[in-house]
Amino acid sequence: MGSFIKKDLLVFWRDRKEMLMTLLLPIIIIVVLNYAFAGIFNDDKEATKLDIAFVQVDDEEKGFVQFKEKIQQLGLSQAEKETMLEHVENLSPITLIRNFINNPDVKEWVNAKELTWEEATDQVESGELDAIIRVPEGFTYEVLSTVMLGDKSTTALTIHAAKQSTEVTTLQNIVNEFVNSLNMNFALGREGTLSAAEPILPQGGREVVEGIDTYTISQYFIIAIGTLFGLFLAQSVALKTVTEKRERVFNRILLTNSNPMHFLLGKTVSTFILAWLQLMITITVTQLLLNIFPDKPVSFWFGMVLVFTSFSLMVAGLSAIFTSITLNLKDSNAVSGLTTLIIMSLGVLGGSFFPLEGFPELLQRIGEWTPNGLTMIAMIEYIQFSQFSDLLLPIVVLVAMSVVCFVIGMFMFPKRGRV
Repeated sequence: MGSFIKKDLLVFWRDRKEMLMTLLLPIIIIVVLNYAFAGIFNDDKEATKLDIAFVQVDDEEKGFVQFKEKIQQLGLSQAEKETMLEHVENLSPITLIRNFINNPDVKEWVNAKELTWEEATDQVESGELDAIIRVPEGFTYEVLSTVMLGDKSTTALTIHAAKQSTEVTTLQNIVNEFVNSLNMNFALGREGTLSAAEPILPQGGREVVEGIDTYTISQYFIIAIGTLFGLFLAQSVALKTVTEKRERVFNRILLTNSNPMHFLLGKTVSTFILAWLQLMITITVTQLLLNIFPDKPVSFWFGMVLVFTSFSLMVAGLSAIFTSITLNLKDSNAVSGLTTLIIMSLGVLGGSFFPLEGFPELLQRIGEWTPNGLTMIAMIEYIQFSQFSDLLLPIVVLVAMSVVCFVIGMFMFPKRGRV
């Protein structure tokens, strides 16, 4: 059987172009994706900083005077009017907004300065500012009428920007949360809390549970891309059989009275060797280039090697099925199409293209039992918890899958006279 293994390895080695693509392409893709999506799962280095202008068009004193005149015209008792006016003295909508902008928590997000409307618009157009918060004319009067009398307001704070952006959206969220918190306090009628209303700021970042390491997007890529190219390697080795069929290699092997199963075993073992080497080279090179798994102990690497060795065995078993399919079908295009469909289906369901969390629950359960999906879940849990015992079941399942696939490949293998 050793000669068969040597034959398949030499056949693959002679195709230098495919060999280089098999070994280098996953490394290139991982490096490119790592830089393209850098920072998605990492801690934020800097919070979003917004440069805005605060423009007050409204005459606050005029608004207070208008509201007091309106109070005097109402059919209320003098005591009720005096009580209402006392409350108004402690309520300044524009002061609340100004205090909100200058709040220390808000200043971590927003850098605001008071400007005239003309100055603010010029700086927004020139790109110096992200947006403008504008207090329109009649704002004080409208807010006091709404809060104290329940009138419907037709004037509101406005946000102006040259174009919609992430910064502008963030500002809108901050202002909306603040206004909603104020409206709730007004509705509840809490005295003495309006001037000290705390804004509810949007929170970013991630929650870290003590004793659990979170996995990064780079670690996801190395597992996803590595397993996907491992599956394609099973197809590549099996499709070499097309050339051997065309050149009657398999028939000559039969004429030598060699056991046909040695041919299948040669494909299987050579696939295992190539898949294992591909994964080890991919992990080693990307680790040296990107330091994807920093500060991991030797025991961690031992567990990772065991998982990917089990996955390589599964790839080898899959190549046995693909080889038997290739020998049974006469159309090489049909073989290529069918094996590609199988691999792409496993890639999608197993999370090699995007995380399993994006699927409906039923598809997630199915994806967890694909070879690449099982490897993905096992490695992610291992990265997070570093418990070697968590790897035992996935390793056993992958080895069992490889045995089942090889047995299926043996039953599908054509008998003498059918090739």
